[in-house]
Order: sequence, then structure tokens, then C-alpha cells
Amino acid sequence: MKKTSRIAFFLLVIALILPQLASTYWVTLITQVLIFGMLALSADLLLGNAGLFSLCHAAFFAVAAYATAILQVRYGWVCVWAASAGIFSGTLLGCIYGLSVRTRGVYFILVTLAMGYIIWGVGYRWTALTGGDSGITNVPAPGIGAFQIENANQFYYLVLAVVVIVVFAYQKLVQSPFGLALRGIKSGEPRMHSLGFRPARHLYLAFVISSFMASLAGVLYVYLNRFVNPVTASLHNNVEAVLMAIVGGSGTLLGPFVGAAMVLALRNWVSTFFEMHLAIMGLVFIAVVIWAPGGVIGQLQRIVERKNSEGQS
Repeated sequence: MKKTSRIAFFLLVIALILPQLASTYWVTLITQVLIFGMLALSADLLLGNAGLFSLCHAAFFAVAAYATAILQVRYGWVCVWAASAGIFSGTLLGCIYGLSVRTRGVYFILVTLAMGYIIWGVGYRWTALTGGDSGITNVPAPGIGAFQIENANQFYYLVLAVVVIVVFAYQKLVQSPFGLALRGIKSGEPRMHSLGFRPARHLYLAFVISSFMASLAGVLYVYLNRFVNPVTASLHNNVEAVLMAIVGGSGTLLGPFVGAAMVLALRNWVSTFFEMHLAIMGLVFIAVVIWAPGGVIGQLQRIVERKNSEGQS
């Protein structure tokens, strides 16, 4: 535990001084990594702890972003109320979509896939509300009263503060009796039934919590880009959220953020030199599943454990 705390403190110190050392481009890119890492972490609450493979978390992400953008751009709401309404909208959708936890396995995947497509379709077709392909643009910078976020560094610190709070709360959640119950359901649902637990209630609550996290990430996303369009709710983003968690290390705290960094690096840099960057991402995913099934963090943990065992022998 002490070693983990030292690592967390070291990473936090690096994160705090980073804007003083990096250019605006890098600060913006790392801000994007933090936001998508939070989205991946929300999906991994279900995948890594409950064993549920969800393909609709980009829907909560997009609904929160759209609600925030529409309320600020078209109705002139202030940032605090628009962002709060955005988070509420995405979480409310999670309360409805959470009923899908009654299904399991491939049926759960198909149901969440269909639900994700519904939001994507609404984004494209309900042009009077969403703006269609063009989306909602010119979203104002976030701020409270006289205090406004005026540059990339300030927004980075805002996102970092939110991520630190979310990660801390997430760690407490997965280490709580509730988190232990989720992992018990993942390893043996009939056994948890026999012990008096009600897995459906635990899974539903986990689904709603994960939708809240995805909605929070969606609000930060719309303030980063100052626009939102239907691509935000696309199948591509739904798959990427899960892919980030798996590549980085599903079931770990840092894994989704490591995966987000890797996926976004491939998206931003490989696409510059190679048109078929999605094929490269697919090959990376296959390689991770075959040679590092625990993801990057899981592989590093195994290497450390192997060296420790060799040192003791």
C-alpha cells in the first residue's frame, strides 16, 4: 500500500508541473487523455469488476456533452447549471439503460450496442435539436462568475482536479464491500445468490455510477473541444472506451489512462503517416490480447512479481 501511495504521489507531482514544461499542444493532448481515461475507467467499472462488456458508455458521454452545449449555446444557461444538467441527463439515461443488467453475456453486449446506436441515430436525425452533422458549436469557455478558464493550462488543472477526485472515489468504491460484491458476482453469480446477495441490484447501481462517470467526462470533453457532434456517440467511441481499458489493463486503476494514452497516440500520430490507422489499432489490440492479456499494467505487474520472486530465491 505504501509503495502504491508513493507511485500515486510521484505521478501527481509530475502532473502538477507538466504544464510548466510542455507546450500547449502537449498540454491539450494530455488533457484529452485524462478525459478519455475517465470514460474508459467508467466502462471498466463494469468490465473489470463485474464482468459486463458495455458498448453504450459513449452514449452517456455524448448526451451529457449535448445537453451542456445546447443549454449554454441556445438557452444562455451559465456554466455551472448547464454542466450539472448535462451530468444529470447522462446519468438519467444510465438509470434507464441500466435495466439491461438483467441480461448477461452476448445478450448484454447486443442490448448495450443497440442502445448506443439509438443515441447516435438521434444525434444525426434530430437536426432541430442536435444540429445534425454540424453538431453544436461555439460552446463558451467554462467558468464560475468572474472566474473564467482562459487558456489550456487552466483547463488542464481543472480536468486534473476532477480526475484526481474521481480516481480517489473510484478506488474507495472498488475496495468497499460493494466493490467486493461486484467481483464476487463476476467470479460466481450463483454463489452470491446463495449467500443472500441480489446481483441485479448491485449491477444496476454499478451501471448508474459508471454512467455518472461517463457523463462527467462528456461535460469536460465538450468544454475542451467547444463543440459536439454525433460522432461523439458513435460505435467507434463506444468500442474505443472498452479498448482503452483492456489495452491499459482492465481491473486496474491506472490501466484505462495508460490505454487512453496509447489509443490516442495511435489516433493522432499514426493517422498522420498511415491512412489505415484503424487497422494498426486493431493489430495492437490483438497483440495485447494474445501476449499481454492483462494489459500493459498487468504485464508490468507480472514482470515485477517475477523479479521479486527471483530475488527472494
